[in-house]
Amino acid sequence: MPMKKTIGAIVAGFVLLFAGRYLLHSVLLKSAYMQSSDVWRTPEAMMHRMWAAQLANLIFAVAAVLIYVRGIEQKPWLGQGIRFGILLALATAVPQSLIEYFVYPIHHELALHWIIGEGGLAVLLGVLIAAICQPNPAGA
Repeated sequence: MPMKKTIGAIVAGFVLLFAGRYLLHSVLLKSAYMQSSDVWRTPEAMMHRMWAAQLANLIFAVAAVLIYVRGIEQKPWLGQGIRFGILLALATAVPQSLIEYFVYPIHHELALHWIIGEGGLAVLLGVLIAAICQPNPAGA
């Protein structure tokens, strides 16, 4: 896999995760978080630690791209991306959401929204990576 495609997929994946998680957690789930505000850090405290969330997004993007390019097959990229994204969701969003539901005193609906939202984001990430990392046609 050319380094240019790998780096491009990492950058695009990071941007997708940054924007997608902002939309999910700061917009769509904002009211759900307000209902259990005593569990979370204050917005100021979260902003002070924003670097950690962005570092996590970067690490996830790098790992996802590197795993994908090691297992790429000569099959249509869209199907591979969807399958890879589903596996990412099953390995990350689903267990993490269930563990957080176990640990924090939150409603089960919030955990379900995390699974759906983060799982959907993982599938989008898989498709994005597959689209960028498509092998060049033979002879090109």
